[in-house]
Amino acid sequence: MPQLTSFAQVSKYLSRFYENSRVEYSLDNMRRLMKYLDNPQDQLRVIHIAGTSGKTSTAYYLAELLTKGGYKTGLTISPHIDHVNERVQINGRPISEKDFCESISVFLELIAKSPVKPSWFETVVAFAYWYFAEQQVEYAVVEVGLGGLKDGTNVINHADKVCVITDIGFDHVGILGNTLAEIAQQKAGIIQPGNVVFVYRQTKEIMDVIKTKTLAMQGKLKVIDDFHPNDFQKRNWHLAHTVYEYLGERDNLRYLTSKELEETKRIVVPGRMDIRKIGDKTLIMDGAHNVQKMTAFIARFRELYPDIKPAILIGVKDGKEFKELVPILKPIASRVITTSFESSQDLPIKSMNSDELAAVFKSFDIKTKSIPDHQLALHTLLRCPESVLIITGSFYLLGQIRQDDLK
Repeated sequence: MPQLTSFAQVSKYLSRFYENSRVEYSLDNMRRLMKYLDNPQDQLRVIHIAGTSGKTSTAYYLAELLTKGGYKTGLTISPHIDHVNERVQINGRPISEKDFCESISVFLELIAKSPVKPSWFETVVAFAYWYFAEQQVEYAVVEVGLGGLKDGTNVINHADKVCVITDIGFDHVGILGNTLAEIAQQKAGIIQPGNVVFVYRQTKEIMDVIKTKTLAMQGKLKVIDDFHPNDFQKRNWHLAHTVYEYLGERDNLRYLTSKELEETKRIVVPGRMDIRKIGDKTLIMDGAHNVQKMTAFIARFRELYPDIKPAILIGVKDGKEFKELVPILKPIASRVITTSFESSQDLPIKSMNSDELAAVFKSFDIKTKSIPDHQLALHTLLRCPESVLIITGSFYLLGQIRQDDLK
């Protein structure tokens, strides 16, 4: 295969793996691929993070805490926002475009000789594990892609894996299940024999599933109680810090000073309450795409801007459950612009039709305009009279706008 030299070339090459995606999720293919690679994931000390809301932020905070402690730390997240190298980070930074292209070229040539035909996601996850093992990271923080039980990341079986399950809610209904118990069963699927499991106390329906799974795996459950700040990122940081304290005792990690801990709180997680100034406007980007995420985002927005009604630009992934988002946005929305997008990560991704989305907002008596072209929609948003602007609804929309229009 040719030497890849840019993200664009990597994206084009990886698109050939779309055809290997399967309707039925299974770990059989991923296990064969990892065995072919001599199971590099077994060389890693892993913190595995599943959940509906907060898992990416928790992963970033935990990686930052470990890095601040002086430990070489790998981080892989899903989805990425700007570029695919966000899925392969070392010490809080995505590896450079040059390193990513050189390393994945070697990796792709290696697996080309394998009889296994991996999907896009399996390829990228396997690459992250392989790269972390090559770099001899001391810890690997791994975010689940979808669910947990049959997710491609779920091939770490050793007892010293630490599991973190963030807040669980309704998302990917029909794929993960139609009840919170069914969805929790998928998330708890990351728990392997002997694992220690961290979770905020949630509803009895959810906790019963997690407790039963942990007991069946002869693991140890650590439940965190009574931490409900308006700032959901503080909640995510607190969970990450609790895990770091446990690792500190287990692995004799370095004690972090109050100053160092405060510094870890200040990292910016891409696409999560991402605030920037553009001229005289304040632009806030957050990929809140389900009820749980949107509720948390709006609570934090109201805390920061209690008397402001922003203009909102929104696009949602086709097939996404979105109608419950509209009444959450209505109390703060001065006006709404709906838009469309096309993207590709695990698979080619399309948005819901902009006009159909606008019709739902209009049915709630919200001033709404449909502008299918996301670049024109952004320019229209920036010309709105409101001083505070929001872009939300899909990480894929954020990614396109951040790459194409906000460079």
